[in-house]
Amino acid sequence: MDKPLLTLEGLHVLVVEDDDDTREVLTLGLTLYGADVVAVNCAAHAIEELQTSVPDVILSDIGLPDEDGLALIRRVRRLPPSSGGRVPAVAVTAFTLGDDAEEATRAGFQRHFRKPVDTQALFGAVVALAESGRIERRCLARRMLPPLDRDQPATERRGESERRIA
Repeated sequence: MDKPLLTLEGLHVLVVEDDDDTREVLTLGLTLYGADVVAVNCAAHAIEELQTSVPDVILSDIGLPDEDGLALIRRVRRLPPSSGGRVPAVAVTAFTLGDDAEEATRAGFQRHFRKPVDTQALFGAVVALAESGRIERRCLARRMLPPLDRDQPATERRGESERRIA
């Protein structure tokens, strides 16, 4: 079997999907492309999982049994960044109303896909969002670093900066 061109190697994805078959298909597909996947069936379990580890991307169904995906992502967005409050998120829905994408964006999702989903496009969005999230985290980390001591020689400052970023 040829290795796929798209790779999610090293990405941690939280899948929130109540339909067993869809959750299994998404988990299998993401895993085959190299992602580390944690899959849960409801919003409450997603919040519990965020208390354990922060994923690179959240992939959530909108129609969930306990609270919908819109309410879930609003709760996530209220969390501090260190607890997942700024994790990029993708909404997946079977709903077909015209303003679904706008409502999902207002709630805090970055992307919106309707079912049935083109998995190549969906997984490509996961990769792009994970990368944008990593860039944002690096920028935030740099702003949180203490100011450099301008009296140090430039070579020492550069070494210190590299140590702090690593």
